[in-house]
Amino acid sequence: MSKDLTKKAVELLLGGATLVSDPCPYCKGVRVMKNGSALCVSCGREAKEEKVESILTKTEKPGGTAIDNLDQKLRDLTVELQAEKDFEKQKQILQTMNGIIAIKEKLGAL
Repeated sequence: MSKDLTKKAVELLLGGATLVSDPCPYCKGVRVMKNGSALCVSCGREAKEEKVESILTKTEKPGGTAIDNLDQKLRDLTVELQAEKDFEKQKQILQTMNGIIAIKEKLGAL
Protein backbone atom coordinates (compact mmCIF):
# COMPACT_ATOMS: atom_id res chain seq x y z
CA MET A 1 0.00 0.00 0.00
CA SER A 2 1.59 3.26 -1.13
CA LYS A 3 1.60 6.43 0.95
CA ASP A 4 -0.38 8.21 -1.78
CA LEU A 5 -3.14 5.58 -1.70
CA THR A 6 -3.23 5.63 2.08
CA LYS A 7 -3.46 9.42 2.10
CA LYS A 8 -6.24 9.39 -0.49
CA ALA A 9 -8.17 6.71 1.44
CA VAL A 10 -7.89 8.68 4.68
CA GLU A 11 -9.05 11.87 2.92
CA LEU A 12 -12.02 10.02 1.45
CA LEU A 13 -12.96 8.55 4.86
CA LEU A 14 -12.69 11.96 6.51
CA GLY A 15 -14.90 13.29 3.71
CA GLY A 16 -17.69 10.83 4.44
CA ALA A 17 -16.62 7.74 2.50
CA THR A 18 -17.14 4.27 3.96
CA LEU A 19 -15.24 1.01 3.90
CA VAL A 20 -17.09 -1.67 1.97
CA SER A 21 -17.48 -5.35 2.71
CA ASP A 22 -16.80 -6.51 -0.84
CA PRO A 23 -13.06 -6.91 -1.46
CA CYS A 24 -11.38 -5.49 -4.54
CA PRO A 25 -12.18 -7.75 -7.52
CA TYR A 26 -8.56 -7.41 -8.73
CA CYS A 27 -6.43 -7.92 -5.62
CA LYS A 28 -8.93 -8.68 -2.79
CA GLY A 29 -7.83 -5.53 -0.94
CA VAL A 30 -9.92 -3.24 1.23
CA ARG A 31 -11.97 -0.64 -0.64
CA VAL A 32 -13.24 2.82 0.27
CA MET A 33 -16.55 3.91 -1.28
CA LYS A 34 -17.76 7.44 -2.01
CA ASN A 35 -20.35 8.66 -4.51
CA GLY A 36 -20.70 5.22 -6.10
CA SER A 37 -16.99 4.81 -6.80
CA ALA A 38 -14.90 2.30 -4.84
CA LEU A 39 -11.14 2.88 -4.50
CA CYS A 40 -8.95 -0.08 -3.57
CA VAL A 41 -6.50 0.95 -0.86
CA SER A 42 -4.07 -1.80 -1.94
CA CYS A 43 -3.87 -1.61 -5.75
CA GLY A 44 -5.42 1.81 -6.39
CA ARG A 45 -7.96 0.67 -8.95
CA GLU A 46 -11.32 2.39 -8.93
CA ALA A 47 -14.53 0.71 -9.95
CA LYS A 48 -18.05 2.01 -10.25
CA GLU A 49 -20.43 0.03 -8.12
CA GLU A 50 -24.11 -0.30 -8.87
CA LYS A 51 -24.85 -1.58 -5.39
CA VAL A 52 -22.34 -2.30 -2.68
CA GLU A 53 -23.40 -3.38 0.81
CA SER A 54 -21.49 -1.25 3.26
CA ILE A 55 -20.30 -2.97 6.42
CA LEU A 56 -19.69 0.32 8.07
CA THR A 57 -22.60 2.60 8.79
CA LYS A 58 -22.52 6.35 8.85
CA THR A 59 -21.79 7.89 12.19
CA GLU A 60 -24.74 8.22 14.53
CA LYS A 61 -23.08 11.05 16.39
CA PRO A 62 -22.88 14.20 14.23
CA GLY A 63 -19.65 16.10 14.66
CA GLY A 64 -17.70 13.14 16.04
CA THR A 65 -14.00 13.00 15.25
CA ALA A 66 -12.65 10.66 12.61
CA ILE A 67 -11.11 8.51 15.35
CA ASP A 68 -14.45 8.37 17.21
CA ASN A 69 -16.18 7.32 14.00
CA LEU A 70 -13.60 4.61 13.29
CA ASP A 71 -13.87 3.33 16.86
CA GLN A 72 -17.65 3.12 16.53
CA LYS A 73 -17.31 1.28 13.23
CA LEU A 74 -14.97 -1.24 14.87
CA ARG A 75 -17.52 -1.80 17.65
CA ASP A 76 -20.29 -2.27 15.07
CA LEU A 77 -18.17 -4.77 13.15
CA THR A 78 -17.36 -6.68 16.33
CA VAL A 79 -21.07 -7.17 16.99
CA GLU A 80 -21.65 -8.19 13.37
CA LEU A 81 -18.72 -10.65 13.50
CA GLN A 82 -20.08 -12.32 16.63
CA ALA A 83 -23.42 -12.95 14.94
CA GLU A 84 -22.06 -14.06 11.56
CA LYS A 85 -22.00 -17.81 10.84
CA ASP A 86 -20.68 -17.76 7.26
CA PHE A 87 -16.88 -18.16 7.20
CA GLU A 88 -16.39 -16.07 4.04
CA LYS A 89 -18.37 -13.17 5.50
CA GLN A 90 -16.36 -13.48 8.71
CA LYS A 91 -13.18 -13.14 6.65
CA GLN A 92 -14.55 -10.03 4.92
CA ILE A 93 -15.48 -8.45 8.24
CA LEU A 94 -12.01 -9.18 9.63
CA GLN A 95 -10.36 -7.71 6.52
CA THR A 96 -12.42 -4.56 6.94
CA MET A 97 -11.50 -4.35 10.61
CA ASN A 98 -7.82 -4.69 9.68
CA GLY A 99 -8.27 -1.85 7.20
CA ILE A 100 -9.77 0.38 9.88
CA ILE A 101 -6.94 -0.45 12.27
CA ALA A 102 -4.39 0.41 9.57
CA ILE A 103 -6.08 3.75 8.97
CA LYS A 104 -6.10 4.47 12.70
CA GLU A 105 -2.37 3.71 12.80
CA LYS A 106 -1.80 6.15 9.92
CA LEU A 107 -3.78 8.78 11.82
CA GLY A 108 -1.63 8.14 14.88
CA ALA A 109 -4.53 6.87 16.98
CA LEU A 110 -2.89 3.57 17.98
